[in-house]
Amino acid sequence: MSTKKTKYLVVTTFFMAIVLVQMIVPWLGMLPLGAFVVGASATIIQFTVAIAAIILGPKYGAFIGGFWGVLSFINALTHPGTIGSLMFQNPLTAIVPRLLVGLLVGYLFNALFRNRRVGTKVFGLGLLGAVAAIINTTGVVLLTTVGFTVMHTNFTGIPTHGILPWLVGIVSFNAIFEIIVGFIEVGLVAGILLLIAEKADIKG
Repeated sequence: MSTKKTKYLVVTTFFMAIVLVQMIVPWLGMLPLGAFVVGASATIIQFTVAIAAIILGPKYGAFIGGFWGVLSFINALTHPGTIGSLMFQNPLTAIVPRLLVGLLVGYLFNALFRNRRVGTKVFGLGLLGAVAAIINTTGVVLLTTVGFTVMHTNFTGIPTHGILPWLVGIVSFNAIFEIIVGFIEVGLVAGILLLIAEKADIKG
């Protein structure tokens, strides 16, 4: 195995470990928004996936995103009883949006920002953080709508009609904060890690 491939595997394993810890320890994977709305919280694991995709490229980013999706699916199966767990018991809803975060963010960074000047690159990283939040939220909402409609899901709190507007109303507040957090977090963290990765000859 080449030294370069070994580096990629080590860094990939590192990001997978971070995602696993974020899934196990709730306050590491969720940003509480209780100061604004009681009980509200924003998911931030997609930003770990986005940063991994920016550093390692779309292929590894998709793999790490898919890993997060599989963990979400397993977590939903082992912790039933909520609307959230019901949503992610659909493997498509749990896996596809997360995989797309890694894939699309990695491709967009390589195509639009990798060879840009520092200022443009940092701003681009922030935009990709926001894009990661949009991809994840949009994918989850659309696939949940399809899943609940096709399966005629009957669960306390889920309307029998107008599922899409209902879901948008639920996630819209969190989504706004996730976009803001993504812009800041990915812009800052990915910018620093990119410098380290480039010195270590890791370029996605």
